[in-house]
Amino acid sequence: MKSELLVMFVAMGLFSQALMINPVQSLIQSQEASDIITTKNSEGFTLSFSASNADRKNPVVYSFAKPIPTNWQLVVQNNLTYSHYSNAKTIIKIQEPYPSEKFIELGMFGGESARFWAAVNTKDSGYIRIYERDSDGWSRDQPIFVAHANNQGLTITNGKRIIIDRLSINDFVVGSISVYGKDRPEDPSNVIGGKISFSIIFGNPANSPLYYLPLVVSIIMAGIVVTLLVKKKREV
Repeated sequence: MKSELLVMFVAMGLFSQALMINPVQSLIQSQEASDIITTKNSEGFTLSFSASNADRKNPVVYSFAKPIPTNWQLVVQNNLTYSHYSNAKTIIKIQEPYPSEKFIELGMFGGESARFWAAVNTKDSGYIRIYERDSDGWSRDQPIFVAHANNQGLTITNGKRIIIDRLSINDFVVGSISVYGKDRPEDPSNVIGGKISFSIIFGNPANSPLYYLPLVVSIIMAGIVVTLLVKKKREV
């Protein structure tokens, strides 16, 4: 329930910003990217399925025009069609600007397993998988949600539930997002169709419509509950 509300808040926030702010096209950061839209407090782009067929040493990289500091919320919508290759997967790295070694990594496998992992790499601790599930690990019905905020740390959902809650990683500045799937160039194709979309909201939460959504949703839900109780009382 918590993860569903988080996803709903983010989706509504993105929709609200699209209505309230006149979006402008940004410079293309990657030849693979399309549907690139930026506003004062958000940026979104889409990658075709070919990004998941890039290899580990040559990923598709989308670099943001300006680094996104501290307070940000990222929505990842995976609408890829995976091949029947048993190791078919998509790896997403949310990276700090160079020369920082810090990144957040998500692994999403296709097939019936729908394996999923979340990892963090830092200079002090190295690479650590902080969550891993070998089956039924992520949902195609709901987007993946990744967020970081001052004094709140890192939060991640897998489209079904919160899997990482307020993990301290000593701040995180988003510089780019890279995507690949193959461990070696000669590996079989991971994906045969579809696309994967990214939308990020950033800046002071108080300056974003998203900041007020929990209150709005709470009021709406309370109104629904009261209406149902009154209706039930009348029926009795």
